[in-house]
Amino acid sequence: MPEDRCESFMARYRFWFYDRDKKGQPLDPTILKAAEKIAPKLTRYRQKEIDGESTANDILQTAVEAASSAISRRSIENPASYLASIYKHFVDRFLGRRKQLIPVGDDFLESLANSEKVPSFEEWIHNRLTLEKLLRLMNAETRRICCWRLEGYSESEIATRLGITPNAVSVRFTRGLKEAEKVLLAGKRRPQGNDV
Repeated sequence: MPEDRCESFMARYRFWFYDRDKKGQPLDPTILKAAEKIAPKLTRYRQKEIDGESTANDILQTAVEAASSAISRRSIENPASYLASIYKHFVDRFLGRRKQLIPVGDDFLESLANSEKVPSFEEWIHNRLTLEKLLRLMNAETRRICCWRLEGYSESEIATRLGITPNAVSVRFTRGLKEAEKVLLAGKRRPQGNDV
């Protein structure tokens, strides 16, 4: 199917969700409503790397179930944003397991470079290199927290993994980041033995 027809088909594809999880428990109506509203836009994330709309729908259903389970344990201020974070995390993990790389065409790079919503290619490369330097300068705990944050984990989820409070996660990350920033700005390098 040509690419433009494929995108048109995805725009018309109707995402559907079971209203119960795998154990037969009802899903939270707020999460279901948010999923129906954002599904067409959300599933554009890494769309070309996923097999098709049914795979995206399966991943989205899993994300809906996870978000519904989370909202039953604690209050979630922005269900749509929380669901989007979970979906993107699940897609990344799914594609990571498959280790699937999709070649990017010149047309895509050109439209990306000309988009007003993204920095120039030079700025993007500079930001990426700065982030990589900063990550190397972080202590192991700060780097671990930073990587989890970049993967879309919330402070609460990271706190659970580390067995500490969300406030402690925030404080440790902020302190570690400031230390790494000082070293980066001073132009100094930490010994390579601090890597995870």
